[in-house]
Amino acid sequence: MEQSATLTKVFEAESIKNLQLTTFAGDIELIENEENTIKVEVFARVRSWKSLFLDVEKVDFFDPEINQLSMEIMGDELKILSKPNYFHPYNWANFQKTSFRISLPKTINSNTKTYGGNVNLRNLDSFHFFKTWGGNILIDNMKGNLRGNTMGGKVEILNSDATIEAKTWGGNVFLLENQGEINVRTLGGNIKIQNQKGKVHATTSGGNIVCDGLNGELKCSTSGGKIKLYAINGNVGASTHGGNIVAEVKSIKEYLWLDSSGGSLDGVLPLNQGLNLDIFGTKVSMPTLQNFEGYRTQNELNGKLNGGGASVKIKVAGNIRIHQELTQPQKAKNGFSKKNEKNTSEKPISVNFTNFLFVMLFCVLLTYGFSSIMYFTLEIVNPKSIFANIYKGVFLSNIANGLSALVAVFIFISFLDTRIQKNWLIVGIAYWSKIDRSNFDSDRNNFGYYYSVIPLLVSCIYFYYWQNSRKITRKISEQEYQLLNLEKLKTTAELGALQARINPHFLYNSLNSIASLVHSDPDNAEQMTVLLSKFFRYTTDRNNEHFNSIADELEIVRTYLSIEQVRFGDRLKFTTDLGKGLEEVQIPRFLLQPIVENAIKHGISKISGEGKIEVKIFKKEQQIIISIHDNGQPFPEEMASGYGLRSIQDKLKLIYENNASLEIDNDVTYKAVVIKILQKT
Repeated sequence: MEQSATLTKVFEAESIKNLQLTTFAGDIELIENEENTIKVEVFARVRSWKSLFLDVEKVDFFDPEINQLSMEIMGDELKILSKPNYFHPYNWANFQKTSFRISLPKTINSNTKTYGGNVNLRNLDSFHFFKTWGGNILIDNMKGNLRGNTMGGKVEILNSDATIEAKTWGGNVFLLENQGEINVRTLGGNIKIQNQKGKVHATTSGGNIVCDGLNGELKCSTSGGKIKLYAINGNVGASTHGGNIVAEVKSIKEYLWLDSSGGSLDGVLPLNQGLNLDIFGTKVSMPTLQNFEGYRTQNELNGKLNGGGASVKIKVAGNIRIHQELTQPQKAKNGFSKKNEKNTSEKPISVNFTNFLFVMLFCVLLTYGFSSIMYFTLEIVNPKSIFANIYKGVFLSNIANGLSALVAVFIFISFLDTRIQKNWLIVGIAYWSKIDRSNFDSDRNNFGYYYSVIPLLVSCIYFYYWQNSRKITRKISEQEYQLLNLEKLKTTAELGALQARINPHFLYNSLNSIASLVHSDPDNAEQMTVLLSKFFRYTTDRNNEHFNSIADELEIVRTYLSIEQVRFGDRLKFTTDLGKGLEEVQIPRFLLQPIVENAIKHGISKISGEGKIEVKIFKKEQQIIISIHDNGQPFPEEMASGYGLRSIQDKLKLIYENNASLEIDNDVTYKAVVIKILQKT
């Protein structure tokens, strides 16, 4: 910021707790003041039409008709406002910029906004909210809580130990030697993290993420970029939808999760550490593991290393290459960074010799075909054309042109930037416009003009074919990845259902009921013990892991309700109604019991009178309808997103996709949870 201030003003900070500052076209800088005062320095500059807006001139005073400047203390808050009067003719031909540098005690909070400048915060504490529409954000040596955003500038956070949330719509993000908890997001830029401690959550919609040095926790994701992680110590969760991942992990505290739906992975893992490994890719390459217990195939590895420990889950669509831990991280870093600049999964030409000959023959025949079409067309239009004589000697030229088209496309897609590749048609038109036709006579001029387009046309066709092939390959990889995710979610849903059906509160209440009945009613105590044993036998029977017949599911529900009936006594009544012919229809295992348990927990236990539960299963057209009703109080709103029902919804989605649904009918007269399953013929 400029050294010579237009105006300087000092306020006693004894009774001031907050600073509110708004300027419409200037920078804002907040720095520490060790004294108990607030020093406000105002820098007003103007670009005049007289110098074509090139030179900057200092403004010596503020004319309230041209640029309003107000500073006032209201209660415990210092309010500062700089607002140009754009209706004044002076501002129609001049551009005035008012910047601020404010020194304030660390204990004062701030809320600052600028519509066209940078925001710099240094050596402060407390809470600070900041916003700029077009400038950069710099946070240096800060503590406390900070939150803000910029519409298009970059974000830099340095040497800070604070809770920080910062967002930019298009700029890059740089973090250096910070602690605390930092959450950053950019919609289009890159994110670079260096020597970070504490927790970092970083998200970019299209850029790359690089972390060089971490002692703490990192959660990061990008929609289309690469992720590179070096010298990692701690916990990491990293996800990219289209890029490669490079990971040099020195030690893992609790978890390492790496996920790519379109790229490959090169990594170094601490193989001397106890790990629980769950790794899946197109091909998994790892060194020999001495103390490994589990199974290993060409594309999957699952088990315990060195007795187990931290969780390592790696799922990528491409190849996975895991190396020994290196003693020279810098050497590993340089090797990885060069090795992974190119996505090997997108090479247009296979190394396989047969494939190469096929592609070459394709280009040559295409060139020959276009040449033939052009020859006969021009002969029809002009029978006396010199093409008849020239065409007899172009057979070898066709082969050369086809091969040159193949080589040109290979170079084009291997070494040029992907942004140029997306505009390949524009590049082709530019190439066409550069053809030199000035040295041909009239007839030869036409020949050179038309015939030189053929290799260009062949190159474009083959490049278009390659692009579509790559898209298809990527879609297949993404579908395979989605299948992996479905399998993972399926396991999660099964575990969630298992947790729901052996609720510890249910077990605790049942055992208490048995204990209270042992002396007063031994028969009921014995009956409840048998029922409880029967119920837990259902939960541990894994012969049919994913499905049960409706009849068996109803038996589980009856057993569960019978146990609860012993506990509630005459207060609980239940009925089950199963439509004819549905006994052997298969449905997901333990689909009904968690819903019935919710009916007890959220309905029957909340009322003092008689509780009723009705389970009805019937077929309507092509759908199997499962309705579980209770006469308790209406369902709470948060129940719809509760873990029990959410796990059931996930299970239905996994197994039936869009052919099943779970609905909550919260009607006062007849509330119920309804499951509808389309029965395919």
